[in-house]
Amino acid sequence: MDRDNWAVPLADFRVRERVRVRYNEIDGQNSVFSAAYLVYADIGVTEYFRALGEGQPGPYFHQYGTDIRETHSEIDYHAPARLDDLITIAARISRFERTSFTLHCAIARDEERLADIEISYAHLDLDSGQPTPLPGSFIAEVRRFEARTPLQD
Repeated sequence: MDRDNWAVPLADFRVRERVRVRYNEIDGQNSVFSAAYLVYADIGVTEYFRALGEGQPGPYFHQYGTDIRETHSEIDYHAPARLDDLITIAARISRFERTSFTLHCAIARDEERLADIEISYAHLDLDSGQPTPLPGSFIAEVRRFEARTPLQD
């Protein structure tokens, strides 16, 4: 994970969604179970694409005849979330590569950073299933939307 992401303040995330930790998300130590953070990140992804005009990435990319598939996720845990905590799920696209992009989610309780999650997505042609370059219009739209310009390889 790009450790510089830890330093990105929540104010630099255009998409922020608040949720309350529920009983089914905690483990025997009364902390949020580690896998639940990926569910939180999925909420961030959904809200990100809703902010771009679609509630899910599938319909967004289908306009290009493409789709995306998660290829890698990585989580750095900083502090535990607990039952009934009101947490913020913040999402931003942090990097573009030729045929993929990385979405960074930060999970916080007030200003305390609880976790940072990076998810890499491959951009695929719907017919062949093979990687295909990201649409320039998608990159331009995200660059206009983001408070912090994503890196580009």
